[in-house]
Amino acid sequence: MIFQTSEDGIFSRYSILFCVTVGFIVFAAFGLYAQEAPDKESAATVIERVLAEIGIDGAKAKFFFIKTQTETYSFKETEFIALGDRLLKAGRAHEAASILEMAAEIFPHTPEIYRLLAVSFYAAGDSENSLKNIIKMRSIRDAAFLAEFLTNNQDKLATTAEEVIERHIQATGGRQAWQTIKTMKVVFSIQSTGGEQTRIVRLYKRPFYYRQGLEGSSRFRATDGKSVWTVSGEDWKKNEENPEPYMRMTSMDNWFIDYSAKGISCTFIGLEYFNGSPVYHLRRVFWDGFEQDLYFSAVTNLLTEIKSDYVQVEPFMKSYLSYWNYREVDGIKIPFVFIRNLGSLEPPHGGLVEEVRINVPLDDSLFMPPKEKK
Repeated sequence: MIFQTSEDGIFSRYSILFCVTVGFIVFAAFGLYAQEAPDKESAATVIERVLAEIGIDGAKAKFFFIKTQTETYSFKETEFIALGDRLLKAGRAHEAASILEMAAEIFPHTPEIYRLLAVSFYAAGDSENSLKNIIKMRSIRDAAFLAEFLTNNQDKLATTAEEVIERHIQATGGRQAWQTIKTMKVVFSIQSTGGEQTRIVRLYKRPFYYRQGLEGSSRFRATDGKSVWTVSGEDWKKNEENPEPYMRMTSMDNWFIDYSAKGISCTFIGLEYFNGSPVYHLRRVFWDGFEQDLYFSAVTNLLTEIKSDYVQVEPFMKSYLSYWNYREVDGIKIPFVFIRNLGSLEPPHGGLVEEVRINVPLDDSLFMPPKEKK
């Protein structure tokens, strides 16, 4: 302790006094040197001056000459960003883009530089480079957000597909709540990009009975989990070719409850940043080899996106299905808003769930022709 009165204590006090004195002298000397050392010239100011005197080509040449001379020139990203912004607001988009490209070379991890670059290129009529810089900006920003999320939640994150799926089941009501559901009726409307709106009815009954058709129409498709029929009035026509896409629609819980027992495998790909949020990425493979990429919010544990390369009537086309606005219905949560993109097959369309009824009476005859009824 400093306050003890032994000889060791006296030595300690003098040692501390000596160190403080020497430190003060060194600090004073360093301060004197710092005052005498000339300030570095602002690189952005130099570039702006050359730009005004001989134009953008001269500014580029000057930047190439001084960009490595960090002992002589001061490079501050805020100054380059401000210069680029002033040029952009003055209607000098081409020059702004050139200045901001210099900034990106010195500061390659600053999202604001790429944002202004995208705006500058767009104003200059170069939409291709504008898009490239938007992608770059989002990539840098997303990586930073994801790194921060990992740091703050590293002890709380799921690390396996089983854990992600179990969390999703719990977030949507839990296993017991899902297992008490025997039937479900869902009515939703679809709004096309052309403004047309249709209402569709889906009927589910365990184990794998499923039916979908336009509301009030005698035309629909149905399955008992083994065969698929296209129905028009009293005419039930069995689909002999490729019934699997329709069969994959038959699960009320989206194939998450006891999925492995149904011949489905799920693999944990990793934690990613997608659509403005950290997500768990899983790859799901069905019994017939069909693959889907699933994205679950790492914040809410809810399924937010499904991607695949298959569209029911046109194979090998990109299909995206996004989910929003989960609401509780009789103890379970389901998404009430979705958007589906079927690649080049048709424009994206949005859907809004209008009615959900749980455990309503549904006879087997709704899902199979009379001769097939058990």
